[in-house]
Amino acid sequence: MTATLASPLVAPAAADPRPTRAQAEKTLNKLNEEMDQKVEQYNQNREKLKIAKKKLDAATTASRREEATFEQQRSKIAQMAADAYKNGESTDVTGFVGSSDPQAVLDQAAVFSHLSQDRASQLTQFLATAQRLRREQAVAKAAYDEVKSKTDDLRKQKKELDQKVKKQEALVRRLGGGVSSGGVGGSYNGPASGPARAALSFAYAQLGKPYQYGAEGPGSYDCSGLTMKAWAAAGVNITRTTNSQYAATKRIDKSNLQPGDLVFFSGLGHVGMYVGGGKMIHAPSTGKNVQIVSITSGYYLSNYYGSGRP
Repeated sequence: MTATLASPLVAPAAADPRPTRAQAEKTLNKLNEEMDQKVEQYNQNREKLKIAKKKLDAATTASRREEATFEQQRSKIAQMAADAYKNGESTDVTGFVGSSDPQAVLDQAAVFSHLSQDRASQLTQFLATAQRLRREQAVAKAAYDEVKSKTDDLRKQKKELDQKVKKQEALVRRLGGGVSSGGVGGSYNGPASGPARAALSFAYAQLGKPYQYGAEGPGSYDCSGLTMKAWAAAGVNITRTTNSQYAATKRIDKSNLQPGDLVFFSGLGHVGMYVGGGKMIHAPSTGKNVQIVSITSGYYLSNYYGSGRP
């Protein structure tokens, strides 16, 4: 009799359990926090890039001025060398006269020892100019390298940020969300006056406009871009990034908030503008528009960091 071996039954692989709405929202909030931090880093690097560009422009301008001075003095010294040659003071001036490179001039400085001592002052001045030009060009190159490094770093972070954006957009769609189709613009009718009222009026006029990281309007904003432009409309400069806005404003206790004050969240990863009644206006995150939300419950209550008054 031949025994028959039964094949073991293989249980089908269990599918990953579908997340609940609460779980999906929690994941989305965590992703938003990470996005906030990335956006802040992006903005900070862009401000550093602007500063580096200014340094490069200044160094280039200074170098060009020195080049002009160098050419003027080179012509004078070339004539002096030619005169010296005619007078038999030097026979080694041919290379010097034709040189337009400051470093080449410095390398041929021995030529000057054959020239008359009464020209020493002009020669010293000329050599100093050639040396300054070398330094200015070195400064310009160093500044350029700094800008290039910042640009490369910025490009890398931008790529990473784009990936986060795509992931977040996918999550928003899975939750049935997305950019709302509501209208754009609104009017502030609260009690604020003076610069705070002007800032809030500007912010309310941006209601419904989409969030975009790194944006400063007029068609879209990120969180600190909106607050910066709002207070700029009131004639007050609060700088560009969330961290610098926090540093540039006066600390205010949460119980003493007034309309127009800035409210910060998630370890300075996000900022909005208090409008009164426990609410703020802000540019939230990718897939959402400028909106008014409560800060007395939910995510913004649990992630509150501090407040500042411009």
